Amino acid sequence: MTLITVAAQLGGWPGRPGKMSRAAAPSPALPGTRWASVARAAYGAALLCVPGPIVSMVTGEPATPRVRSVVRVLGVRHLAQAAICGLVPARGLIRAGTATDGLHSASMLALAGVEPQLRRALLADAAVAAAFAAAAEAALRR
Repeated sequence: MTLITVAAQLGGWPGRPGKMSRAAAPSPALPGTRWASVARAAYGAALLCVPGPIVSMVTGEPATPRVRSVVRVLGVRHLAQAAICGLVPARGLIRAGTATDGLHSASMLALAGVEPQLRRALLADAAVAAAFAAAAEAALRR
């Protein structure tokens, strides 16, 4: 399934999926989400490229190889979401991203309860995910 097909099914590109025309341009309903996609991409790139220093800056402790690996995976997730929602700002995709961010935030809060060494980093990441979800939700309400 291509990104165009998914976007068409979620309401981003009217007309026939797989066919791009002037009438099949992305929905202009959510232009305010592009800045959030740029911010998310920057955050994801930082998590992917320099996970250790980011975690250490928040926790005050060096990051273990396991933690750095998990942070890199989260960075890839943010980059993928930024690319998808930035290129195809369809309401359905933005809603799915908002749900993903909400679940991510909730999981970080739950993990913070059982990982005291990483609590500050987990709470910070939960706050970032909640902020991305709130920004997307605000854009959906406009």
